[in-house]
Amino acid sequence: MEKLLKIKKKQEVLSLINDIAFSCVPAWYGATMDNLKMSIICPKVRENHKKMPLLIWICGGAYRVVDRAVWIPEMLYFARRGFVVASIEYRTSSEAMFPGALVDVKSAIRYLKAHAEQFCIDANKVAIMGESAGGTMASLAGTTNGYREFDQGDFLEYDSNVNVIIDVYGLVDISKMGIQKENCSHDIPPFCCEDWLGLDYTDEQSRRASARYYVNENTPPTLILHGTDDVCVDIEQSRSFYETLQKNGIESDFYILEGAIHGDDAFYQDEVKEIVYEFIKKALKI
Repeated sequence: MEKLLKIKKKQEVLSLINDIAFSCVPAWYGATMDNLKMSIICPKVRENHKKMPLLIWICGGAYRVVDRAVWIPEMLYFARRGFVVASIEYRTSSEAMFPGALVDVKSAIRYLKAHAEQFCIDANKVAIMGESAGGTMASLAGTTNGYREFDQGDFLEYDSNVNVIIDVYGLVDISKMGIQKENCSHDIPPFCCEDWLGLDYTDEQSRRASARYYVNENTPPTLILHGTDDVCVDIEQSRSFYETLQKNGIESDFYILEGAIHGDDAFYQDEVKEIVYEFIKKALKI
C-alpha cells in the first residue's frame, strides 16, 4: 500500500540531554574529584524559543543510592505539558554526610539558572519535586530558600531559591523517627540516617537536616503526597509537615493515597500527575 500523508505538526519535538556535569565534588576520601551530573528534557530546537518553567526531579534511595535515569520516562508527562525537566543526582551518604546532598541540590539549581537561556528556562518559575529521600531533598531545598550557608561551589552569583515544593513521601522530620516508629512495621532503617548524620547524631543535628524546622512565612507553596500503607516513612511525617505549613500560612495541599505503599505505582498515574501539574501551574501563575 502506498499512501501520501499530510501531517500537521502539533507536538513539539523534545530532546533528552544526558550527562551534563553541574558540579565537581571531592571523591575517594577527598583525594580525587568527580562530576555530579543531570539529565534534561527540553525542546529539540531551542534558538529563539520562549522561556519555560523548570521542574527539577530528585530520585530517592534511602540516602544510600541514587539514579537520575529511573523516573525520566514518568517525567515526560510534565515535559509534554510545557516544562523543562531536569533530573539531578547528588552525593549519597557513603560519599558525603549532611549537608553534602543539600549542597549538591542547590548547586544544580544555580547551574540551571546560570544556563537558563541555553535550555529555555524561566529562572523565576522553578518547581522542585522528589520522592522518598528525594522528597527530603526537595523539601529541604525549598524551605531553606535564602540560607546561603548551603550555597557552595560554582555560580554563586545566582540564588538557589525555588518557587514550589512537591514532596512525595519524603522524610521531613528525622527527630521524630523514634516516636513514630511504633506506628510503622519497618520504618527507615536507623543506619540510613546514621550514615547521613553520623553515629549517635543529636536532636539538634536531626533538626538541621529536617525541612519541617525551616518552615517560615517565606516558604514556597508546597504539595505533599503520601500513602496510607507506607511502612518506610510514617504518614505522620507528612501530616505534621502539612500542619506546620498551615500554621505558617503557606499555601499547601496534602493528598493521601488510599492503600498506597512506599514507592507505589499509584503516585505515577496520570490522575496524580494532573494534581501535581495543576498545583504547580497555580503556584507559578502559568
